[in-house]
Amino acid sequence: MENAIKKIIEGTKDASGNALTPTTPTNTDLVGNRMAQLFARIVTYYNSEEERPLVATIKLKQEEIPVYYNDINDSITKIPLEDKLRDIVVEVSFFGGFIEKIQVNGKVGDDNYSFNNEYSIGISSTKNVQQLASYKLFSNEKVFRDKSDTTKIAIRKEEQVQNEKRSDKKSLFIWVDDVIRYIKKVDVNANDISPVPQTIILEKNKKESKLYREESSKLFEAVAYTDLIGLFDEENPNGLVQLEVKKRFNLNTRRYDIPWYYGIVPPFLLFEGAGVFQNADVFFQYSKIEENNKFLLPQTVGSETFYTPISVLQYRNFAVGGILNLMTFENQNSKINMFFNAGALYGRTGVKLDASDEKGVFYNNLEIPFEASIQVLPEKRVSFSFTDRLSWFETFNEDIAIRSIQNGEAVSKNRWLNSFNLDLLVDISTTGKLFLRYKLIHELDNINNNFSQLQFGYSFYILKNNGVKRKK
Repeated sequence: MENAIKKIIEGTKDASGNALTPTTPTNTDLVGNRMAQLFARIVTYYNSEEERPLVATIKLKQEEIPVYYNDINDSITKIPLEDKLRDIVVEVSFFGGFIEKIQVNGKVGDDNYSFNNEYSIGISSTKNVQQLASYKLFSNEKVFRDKSDTTKIAIRKEEQVQNEKRSDKKSLFIWVDDVIRYIKKVDVNANDISPVPQTIILEKNKKESKLYREESSKLFEAVAYTDLIGLFDEENPNGLVQLEVKKRFNLNTRRYDIPWYYGIVPPFLLFEGAGVFQNADVFFQYSKIEENNKFLLPQTVGSETFYTPISVLQYRNFAVGGILNLMTFENQNSKINMFFNAGALYGRTGVKLDASDEKGVFYNNLEIPFEASIQVLPEKRVSFSFTDRLSWFETFNEDIAIRSIQNGEAVSKNRWLNSFNLDLLVDISTTGKLFLRYKLIHELDNINNNFSQLQFGYSFYILKNNGVKRKK
């Protein structure tokens, strides 16, 4: 370590451009002790729980990669080109359990080519690592194939081709498994081997890179929402503060080709990849209803006193449950994703039998939501989402009456509620994100029975600064 520090000093220049010269310390024991302390602190840091655990090592597999011609109707597709891809530079970005982008740049013959993935590649499990061999990367430009020799494939430039159709142009492709070797680290705590979001570059001078998991202090993310409508309306029961704690678990991070690209299904949606049961979100939600409007009071229509399902949901104090992703569709080129989810939420709502009731009581309820969401990602730091959630909502009680209102009269309770959400996410910090969310919730068959929320929120990691594992 002492020699390493000397090299740093000798390689440093002062303002005049002269190299610095290390001097012999007068108190060698003091310097030695401080050097030992510094070394101990470095070793302790890299072996502490706060250090990001190593999850895998990714390596450039070979410096020349076989290239294939993408003609799916031709039996010759498994035969590579005469020339291999060389002078390779590989860029890989990881996000949320996926290789989100992988781009391989290099030369085939005298021409430069760039190969890219069509959709994200799951990398959160051992099985995903084994499946890397099944993914292709396609060239950005299309070329003609020389069909004069069936024992090999040669490509020709467009100016060399005469009287051929434009449809004869095809993409070149390479296999991901020929490009990288992904070596996961065996770890008792690593059921999910997803790397932290990052971008790495591999080339002949840097053939491998280490990948780490998220720090333990970032395992749980919380979002605190302030209801802007409640700020200006003291009687509004939406709550000035709402807290959500959420954890996402990757389940099946694999994407597949969309079948309709092969003529099976009409291309009514231009998505490039699809996945099923990708992840599950488990979360806890607490709504701080203001003290002067904390409990739900009954409504009276005619001679009947009751509570409406939508008001029971609006006054819900807390909810705990999970949302399971059923299907995911992805289009990286258009920067649009679509999700279909379902889940179950258990909650409690405080009610009062009348205005004179001082204590109030709490009743349990169950929400089973089904939702469709479209996410627009102009860039990673800013995203928009549009979600429509249809929920079956039931309150478990024997003491109170639940009714809906239709044309000013009490009718049988409507168990189906619908919610339309607009969300804006701004990720401009390493410590948190900003959210803006608008929600309109109404009874499915009567939109006149509704309430809305306009919420501003900020996310933070609840274990980040608890004083237990703070870095020095």
